[in-house]
Amino acid sequence: MTSIRAALAIAVLLWSSAPLFGQAINTLTAQERAQGWQLLFDGRTLAGWHVSAPPRGGGRTGPPQAPQPGQVGTPKPCVSARAETTPAGGSHWEVVDGSLTACGEPTGYLTSDRSYRNFVLSAEFRCGADTNSGVFVRSPQENGGYEVQIWRQQPAGYNTGAIVGTAKTAREYGFKPDAWNLYRITADGDHLVVELNGETTLDIHDAKFAEGNLRLQYQQFPIAFRNIKIRPLP
Repeated sequence: MTSIRAALAIAVLLWSSAPLFGQAINTLTAQERAQGWQLLFDGRTLAGWHVSAPPRGGGRTGPPQAPQPGQVGTPKPCVSARAETTPAGGSHWEVVDGSLTACGEPTGYLTSDRSYRNFVLSAEFRCGADTNSGVFVRSPQENGGYEVQIWRQQPAGYNTGAIVGTAKTAREYGFKPDAWNLYRITADGDHLVVELNGETTLDIHDAKFAEGNLRLQYQQFPIAFRNIKIRPLP
């Protein structure tokens, strides 16, 4: 019985760490290259990304607001030393086992160097059940933009799969805690579509933000990202 339990535990561990579609992590297939996909994270460095401190109001306009209960978690220790290029007030991001991970204090963002207008963004994330995080797209001047929510219990009801301040989901959607999950976010003109693990959580039209950076949010809850890729649209 003990050997069976051990085998099951190993199987679960391998499943939770394996790429969702069976290909090597942080790579593009020949088909993806032919379709115009671009890899945004090489699995080894932060090339193409930079750390940015939290904007005023937590990413939206307005005066600074004190964190509410549940908004900030307990960080895990960093594996590597803090980079000297981290700006004052910026969070610490590192690459661990082929994944982008945030650690230590304070909260903050990892922001793409480039700005994007129309695209399909694909990114895998892994975190605990109560993690507060999100993926921002079309974030102009590294502030604002559309926050695709990961947090399952956002106080105002913009829960997993919603776009904070823009649209709530029609029902509750859940991700797999402590396993890899896939977000696919399409921004084509005013048409926005969010898919979580192959299921559409939102399909809306909104024109508040036309172009901007991508941002990965860190609220001191352990979280990792990988297989980040984008396909530009006309």
